[in-house]
Amino acid sequence: MNNLLLAAQIVAEQSAQTGQAAAPDAWDLALQYIVYGIVIVLSIIILIFIRKRTRLPRHGEVKKKLDALLEEVEALSAPAENRMSFIKRASRALYQADNLVYICAMLSEKERYSDLGTISSLLGEARAELVPYKYGKKEAEERDGIEAAAEKVRRASAVMDGILERDRDIKRAGK
Repeated sequence: MNNLLLAAQIVAEQSAQTGQAAAPDAWDLALQYIVYGIVIVLSIIILIFIRKRTRLPRHGEVKKKLDALLEEVEALSAPAENRMSFIKRASRALYQADNLVYICAMLSEKERYSDLGTISSLLGEARAELVPYKYGKKEAEERDGIEAAAEKVRRASAVMDGILERDRDIKRAGK
């Protein structure tokens, strides 16, 4: 890029000395077009990368994440080595729940499908049941909140199964 600026400056100086506008030769034009082409290709590659990173997951991927969250919540019921490891597991489950609440809310808004909003609400309730464990307001031995959270995640998973069944029906009807 600096070479282009240097070439433009040289051409400007030559035209100032001769008193006329110097026409750029074919090599200068070709070089400019090559640089423009490279900039365009790099921009397209960056846009593709951004699109892949920000796309919402498909329903099957959401189901897998729901199952992973359910496993994580059920793992909280298992005895922990120490209090810190329990808090770390609770934090991990809360992070997964937050992520799924956001994903389901965005999918619900995008698709205008209320069952995804129901899943988002159920996961928000499950998250609310788990928060006291992260901040130490409830001990690991108090399982009532963990069981309530697991039940809400199971209900959300059942709603997701219904959505997946609907997707299969729509796909079969389209063929």
